[in-house]
Amino acid sequence: LHCCKDAKESQTLDLNSCSLMQVPDAVFSLMKLSHILHCNLSCNMITKISPRFGTCFSHITTLNLSSNRLSSIPKEVIKCSQLQSVDISINSFVVFPTILLEIESITDIKAKNNFIADVDDEALEQHANLELVNLEENPLDQPTHARLSRVEGLRIVLTDRRVQEWEDLSC
Repeated sequence: LHCCKDAKESQTLDLNSCSLMQVPDAVFSLMKLSHILHCNLSCNMITKISPRFGTCFSHITTLNLSSNRLSSIPKEVIKCSQLQSVDISINSFVVFPTILLEIESITDIKAKNNFIADVDDEALEQHANLELVNLEENPLDQPTHARLSRVEGLRIVLTDRRVQEWEDLSC
């Protein structure tokens, strides 16, 4: 509860490393009328973000969800219409969360170290404000890696691609 009280003054809700499996309902109740700009939920064990998140934190500009166990983001996050930077690194995403591309204000998506194999490069290129997408340490398939390497107009950070054992058929 002291985190919520501090957040009302600082406009930063910092619940990192709290061993959370989800954002407690009490946080939504206590914070619903607050003007929170920054939200840090990193280094927890969160597997799911409540649909209430987008409504309660509609003013946030930065969201750190790194080092959790997330594999999806609820569609209600589009209510975070001022969100500029999101970090979903070190989670369990298999699919790039395209819902983030529906937020016009987003400029920066960090999705390092997940399990993402394919990303819609055209959707990234078509986003008007997107400046940076970090996809390091994801098992991107060869065609996706090649397409992303050619994208212009925004910075996409990739790990040099190594041929996977199952792809090496030269034996």
